[in-house]
Amino acid sequence: PSQLPDDSLLHDIPAWLRSLRLHKYTDNLKDLIWEDLVQLSEEQLVDRGVSALGARRKMLKVFEVVREAK
Repeated sequence: PSQLPDDSLLHDIPAWLRSLRLHKYTDNLKDLIWEDLVQLSEEQLVDRGVSALGARRKMLKVFEVVREAK
């Protein structure tokens, strides 16, 4: 997850989550645009139903990579 996702994936949240093997959270996050998604905090992910610590850590790491690159 340390690689920047393809720009087309950023605009397709379900495909992006699938590429990260986190597709079970698609329903929790599909209403967001990627610019808002990568700004979510750990607490906000919990509030959106991402209860698994490993999944949250993976997402937060990827979000950081995207924020730094953009």
